[in-house]
Amino acid sequence: MLYRHSRLAFAGSLHFVTTVASTRGNWFVDEATCRTILEVFEYYRAKSGVTCYGYALMPDHVHALLQQEEEGMGVASLMESFKRLTTKKVLAAFGIHWRSPYDDVPVPGSEAAKTKLVYMHNNPLRRGLAARPEDYLWSSARDFAGQPLGIVTVTTQI
Repeated sequence: MLYRHSRLAFAGSLHFVTTVASTRGNWFVDEATCRTILEVFEYYRAKSGVTCYGYALMPDHVHALLQQEEEGMGVASLMESFKRLTTKKVLAAFGIHWRSPYDDVPVPGSEAAKTKLVYMHNNPLRRGLAARPEDYLWSSARDFAGQPLGIVTVTTQI
């Protein structure tokens, strides 16, 4: 059986990851902060060779649907490096850090992946941050609606 926090490291494994600020709140709301967080995410995503199928940067947490492309610790490496640098560049200014460990839920296939994408893209609506998923600037819902922000490279075909 696969469990949360499992560190699957085989090629093709699909992960729904979430990392949460140590203190819940509205930390990631201004444009400069959100851009910095997503730029760091994209840098380490590209460096680790991980495919991103979707993401949502919320005011105090991040969700992402990621696929490990090669054997090794690509997703784990991405998340640990992302958390370390964003703590230094952003979170420390607020006096917070990321909770440890990040949540890593194995996703068994494309239907489950689509369910995770819907959950992720509707998260801003549940928090009252947007009227429609594609209206929220800091989510891959824009990519799926043909309005990409261009910070994180997203593959929209699962």
